Amino acid sequence: MVLTEEPRIPKRSSLQRILIEGRERWDQPGYDPDCSLRFLRAVQCKTPELGRRVYNSINEETVFCNTCKSPACTSCGHWSTIQWQRERWCALPEGPYRVITLTMPNTLWPLFASNPRLCRKLAEIAARVIVGYARVRRGVEVGVIPILHTFNGKLEFNSHVHALVTGRDLQRENGACIFLDRDQLMRSWKRLVIALLRAVLQGTCIDSKMSHDEIERLLQREEIRHWKVHVQAFDGKEHFLRYAGRYVRRPPIAERRIISISNGFVRFWYKDKRLGRRQTVTLTIEDFIDRWAQHIPKRYRHVMRYFGLFGPRRWNQVVETAFLLVREKRRRRPKRLPWALSVQRLSGRNPLLDSKRVRMTFVRHLPPIAA
Repeated sequence: MVLTEEPRIPKRSSLQRILIEGRERWDQPGYDPDCSLRFLRAVQCKTPELGRRVYNSINEETVFCNTCKSPACTSCGHWSTIQWQRERWCALPEGPYRVITLTMPNTLWPLFASNPRLCRKLAEIAARVIVGYARVRRGVEVGVIPILHTFNGKLEFNSHVHALVTGRDLQRENGACIFLDRDQLMRSWKRLVIALLRAVLQGTCIDSKMSHDEIERLLQREEIRHWKVHVQAFDGKEHFLRYAGRYVRRPPIAERRIISISNGFVRFWYKDKRLGRRQTVTLTIEDFIDRWAQHIPKRYRHVMRYFGLFGPRRWNQVVETAFLLVREKRRRRPKRLPWALSVQRLSGRNPLLDSKRVRMTFVRHLPPIAA
């Protein structure tokens, strides 16, 4: 006798509860369509609204709901991060790396927050600064992977770039380690960011509450200030992949940081780096969603890009040599991990085994069911 098991709706996460309670805010025609779509899919994750798959064995039949693959979903973002880390671990050679964080004064954040097209250029500018410095000052070609990061612990807009840089010359055997002068990098970074804003200010209309004269006076003040640029040395690629995994695929806030959701308010904590202790933030659900929506990537926009030696065309030409020089075997791109393994890691039970421990096989897809 074949038994049919109805799909079970999983327990809602804190972020899903916030989206459900604040649905009137984001599920309306005037809201950003990309954010609305990603929020909607996150709410529908693992429900019949996204469709189902049927598996059976000789003993029974089980129905599983599809996942959303949305960057606004905690569980899908975590699994996507693991997939990305596995792929990058196989693609990058072992060796020393540098992680450069290029920041800007907080007075410039509103300009990039209200002009996403400009904000997307920051990763390219950071890569140009690093590649140009290594080529002109050190005479080597480096690989750069810049990651645009737009949020801080309070979910405020804070545009800056984290860039992975090869720590030594990958085109010569026993290549020397590369020294990166943060002051010279800072001056080049500041000059190009200011030049970008001035070019847009003179050529096209910039979306800002300030007038053109006020923006120009702001740029004159900021170009004489010292901007912060940090250079960290990482021993290997695994350290960087753990570090960057927090920004690449996951939502901008972790579930563990949310303290409570009640009476239309969200309380969460963040670490104040100046004071060295945790602080609590209380926002209305609407304000929390609006802050969150600022950091949702647009469709077909990549958070991480590749420049210099890691540029797709260039890397295909030197990848074999790079792995050979570090005496490491190049690995093939790993296959995507099956969804059942994710469930097994979380629950300790293989979902594709029936009650008799017999493995089930895929039978058919079922169409989505409207809520």
